[in-house]
Amino acid sequence: MLKAYIDDSHMRQAPFYVLGGWFAPVKTWAAFSDAWSEVLRMSPRIAYFKYDEAMGLSGEFLGISDTARDEKLRLLINLIEEHGLVGVASAIPHNIFYPMFGTYPHKWVRNPYYISFYGIAARLVKHLSASGTKEKVEFIFDFQPGSDQMREAQEGWANFREMAPPEMLDYIQVHPPSFLDDKDVVALQAADLHAGWTRETLMLLEQGKNVQPPWHPCGEKITSVSVSWALENLSTIFHSMFGFSPVMISYTFDHGMPAKWPCFSQFWQLPSQVSQRSRAD
Repeated sequence: MLKAYIDDSHMRQAPFYVLGGWFAPVKTWAAFSDAWSEVLRMSPRIAYFKYDEAMGLSGEFLGISDTARDEKLRLLINLIEEHGLVGVASAIPHNIFYPMFGTYPHKWVRNPYYISFYGIAARLVKHLSASGTKEKVEFIFDFQPGSDQMREAQEGWANFREMAPPEMLDYIQVHPPSFLDDKDVVALQAADLHAGWTRETLMLLEQGKNVQPPWHPCGEKITSVSVSWALENLSTIFHSMFGFSPVMISYTFDHGMPAKWPCFSQFWQLPSQVSQRSRAD
């Protein structure tokens, strides 16, 4: 059995809806979790990792210097690389999704989790099929008490399983995702890092800024099989869902989003000028 730990980063908030995390065999997760916990205990000690707190030097990172924060990030990124975790993420631009799906009469169509699940599952299945494995993937999500996101994730999962092709479902668990607390499950903290950095990368590119992770030059061997949704991709899935093409409207990004995005298989180690911008298929 493979396990995928997934977290969202500001789902339903512009400019991008991001779902991201990592998958690996069960035995890999056990060793990784011990190593991650050991890095958290290193000085400056933190009880848990959250990407927003690390970047904002708040919460567990309050009072920690940029230099100490970046060093801890490098240690954590090295663990992801050393244990061979494979990243997976789905990034949907709000300015494309909302005009196409956001006002549709059926509630489940307006739920970005459905397409996010579809994108992640499709990339996972493609990767696993190419590697020759037949193992199923179990999904674990962050438990968020008092939030509608767990309900939306469960509903999106149910709609995904109802509409996904059989060859995709052969690799995916039958039961709904589990929900665990990221403060207790460090694999979900790693998922939070992936989802947060994915969203920040796209936001920086949208603003025409250079992209270089604070853990540079670590992470160059990390693999990701993630997907970024473009206009034509969402139009295709809309047609497959309803049998007709959506009414196309013009849209603009606030800061001139580049026509092509970086391939997420390389985004952990983007050069400062981000010269090889190519959209993931």
